[in-house]
Amino acid sequence: MIPREGYIAIRSERLHFVSAGSGSKVLLAFHGYGNDAAMLLPLATHLGDEFTLICVNLPHHGSSYWSANAYLEPSDLYLILKHVKELTGVSQVSLLGYSMGGRVCLKMAELYPESINKVVLLASDGLSFNTFYYFLTRTTPGKYLFNSFLNRPKRYMHLIELARKQNWIDASRYKFAMQYLKEEADRQFLLRVWPSMAYLIPDYEKLKKAVEQYGIELHLFMGIYDKVIPVSMGKQFVENHSIGKLHIVEKGHRVLDEETMPQIAKCLKGA
Repeated sequence: MIPREGYIAIRSERLHFVSAGSGSKVLLAFHGYGNDAAMLLPLATHLGDEFTLICVNLPHHGSSYWSANAYLEPSDLYLILKHVKELTGVSQVSLLGYSMGGRVCLKMAELYPESINKVVLLASDGLSFNTFYYFLTRTTPGKYLFNSFLNRPKRYMHLIELARKQNWIDASRYKFAMQYLKEEADRQFLLRVWPSMAYLIPDYEKLKKAVEQYGIELHLFMGIYDKVIPVSMGKQFVENHSIGKLHIVEKGHRVLDEETMPQIAKCLKGA
């Protein structure tokens, strides 16, 4: 019997997971920034007895144990898949990712397409290369600026305001920055999470080849009122790479709720 919760060992780190359902098919799901795995469990009630839902808490989220300077490496995604497949006895899983969790799914599908059946992305991060994120988490000057900025934000407030006035950063990123500057705990959380996920950046050409070669069915659900990841990014992703089906819903960034769950479940069940 599949446990209702457990841990996946990643070197000396441990990712916590929770599960629901008892179906023979497996849906491996990843939450967004600042959420936890439990937010995805209600989807199990819409999947009937077809799926077992396994929701993973990403680094520094939920009950996962993750060191401050440890990265979730692309090769670690294999360990997650291996653990889930051994736990459930399946050879393939379907993937679901919300926001930041969508980027995990994209990278997993790119690297290990033979283990993937379907991919459902909800207001997904990672639909295009984010130069700003790469600079802050992967370059030496960017890392210095990121750390300095979050540990001493008052020194940089005037620069943020100037950047907004000059339209160097859009309204959604400005709002995001302001939100996570207010409280010390929020700043430190961001300082841990963003770097830990920095190496999970999709290679879009390899992803396209993998999806096409293995016939992976890919669905994108985007909220028409989403200011964090606008629907235009979903449209551009589908047009640029000629993969995936875009579903536009009357939502903001939180596209997963009781109204959209039946539609999402329908895609997973293939009905």
